[in-house]
Amino acid sequence: MPKIRAGAVSYLNTRPLVFGIEQGLGAERLELSYDVPSVLASRMAAGELDLALLPIIELARIPNLVIVPGLAIGSLGNCRSVLLVAKKPLAEVRSVALDPESRTSNALARVLFAEAWGVAPAFVDGPRDLTLALEEHDAAVRIGDKALFAPIPEGAIAYDLGGAWTARTSLPFVFAVWATRPGVIDRETYEILHASRRAGSAVLSAIAADYTWNGRQYPEVALAYLRDAMRYRLGDPEVAAMRRFLAAAARIGVIDAAPSIEWVSFTGHSIPQEHTT
Repeated sequence: MPKIRAGAVSYLNTRPLVFGIEQGLGAERLELSYDVPSVLASRMAAGELDLALLPIIELARIPNLVIVPGLAIGSLGNCRSVLLVAKKPLAEVRSVALDPESRTSNALARVLFAEAWGVAPAFVDGPRDLTLALEEHDAAVRIGDKALFAPIPEGAIAYDLGGAWTARTSLPFVFAVWATRPGVIDRETYEILHASRRAGSAVLSAIAADYTWNGRQYPEVALAYLRDAMRYRLGDPEVAAMRRFLAAAARIGVIDAAPSIEWVSFTGHSIPQEHTT
């Protein structure tokens, strides 16, 4: 039986979800690789992955996807690794460089500008380098480890997009979920994904101490981030937040329409999405 080709986000925030898998859990079933969110989405759309920690905006763009219940990458309040970095006040921002690694966070920035901040800048594909992005634009979206660990340029202001969403909606925000196609994973694989998360949650300090970004380690920053900012549950509040975000993205034309949220099922029986280990 061929292994399930699984793709995970190549940032610190994914490590608690895949820790058990990295330690060999499910080795006979899963073949794990890493990429930035935008590349994971492209690989999933191309059929190169069977299962991926997928940016949730892609649920509207890639057909026939179902979600593994109970697991996500999200936040409630400031998430610390999804930022809008601006060199002027929000009301004066006229152009925004989007992060080439992002899909969902770029869409979140557009939703917040339209519905929370009442500003209508131009959005353009930007470079990965923040200095270059801010040379040509008033603000730039930054996600992942570079947003968490790299210093903000002098004189710039960083707006936490997860925090801005929660301030407006009182809801958490979900950046990514385990997504697959019907019939790909069975109950045992589902349990492996949950067991992997439980294993990771027990060793956050070790994950933080071991993690290296650009040749350096930031154990205190990494631990506070994993412990206090990141949320890995996918229960009713998170599902409500997903639906609200996708509806808002459809309203402003980022996606054609908000998709229905479909769940992994086995032998015709859906697993309750409230399963949140």
